[in-house]
Amino acid sequence: MEKEDMLNKGSRRAKITRVQCLELDKPFATIPKCHLKALSRYMSAFSIHVVLHQVPVNNVSFNAALYRKGNNGYRPFMYNNTVDFCRFYRNPNRFMFWKIVFFNIIAPYTNINHTCPFDHDIIVENLTLNSEMFKLIPFPEDQYMVRVKVGAYNHYKAEIKAYVEILE
Repeated sequence: MEKEDMLNKGSRRAKITRVQCLELDKPFATIPKCHLKALSRYMSAFSIHVVLHQVPVNNVSFNAALYRKGNNGYRPFMYNNTVDFCRFYRNPNRFMFWKIVFFNIIAPYTNINHTCPFDHDIIVENLTLNSEMFKLIPFPEDQYMVRVKVGAYNHYKAEIKAYVEILE
């Protein structure tokens, strides 16, 4: 399929349908708010508030993996990557994929606007996905899960699962 045909092939929509937030180390961090709010039939907004109990945090990493729904649940699909967030934020040009994801999708909705150390709560408020973000992504219409594990000091502290439906 030609690139131009792919761009003009219908309007692709993505909607977050469900989120789960798991606290893996409560003495380190708690999540008093993990909320998904329906804005319309095809749009929802995700909000999370993470309270850090052991600050400052100088070492942050995350593992993001994409899963596609199959007959027997969700299966790994295309992507599983771990990134040192402090290093990424100091030099985002070395991590082009994450630069696009973080600064175009996440940053407008969060108070994470600096590199380590973090000495304050982490907040994401009303993060939405819009169809423009998915014009060049060749994912087929289906259901997906994005799993993000957030770690500090080489141990995972929280896990977020966002269930996303891509529609034509």
